[in-house]
Amino acid sequence: MLDHVGLKARDLEKTLEFYTRLGLTVLRTSGPHADGVRSAVLRVGDQELNVFAHPDFAAEATANGRGMDHFCLLVNAASIQDVVSALRQAGIEVARGPVQRRDGTAVFVHDPDGVRVELQIKKG
Repeated sequence: MLDHVGLKARDLEKTLEFYTRLGLTVLRTSGPHADGVRSAVLRVGDQELNVFAHPDFAAEATANGRGMDHFCLLVNAASIQDVVSALRQAGIEVARGPVQRRDGTAVFVHDPDGVRVELQIKKG
């Protein structure tokens, strides 16, 4: 079982604002720590998304090719069109999709640092 995912972000406020528009809840924030890093923990169902923010993180990831391709959040909605509509209302642009998956339908969005986030509805 996955307990949490940790993301590096350039701007904590922009990142938190994006993920709260996706429906995640901020549990706590801290910092800046001695190294200048600020952090936050968001609730994703029964798991957590940890965000570590520092202005240098974006350049570091680009220069060294580090990062992730994407992560997926399961969403409860009647249809993928309802998800797209909710994203538009929240001011979030769909980067790709809808895409049919073997076990559902998904759309992809990008967070403020370009991390791809898949939002998927599982087949019933």
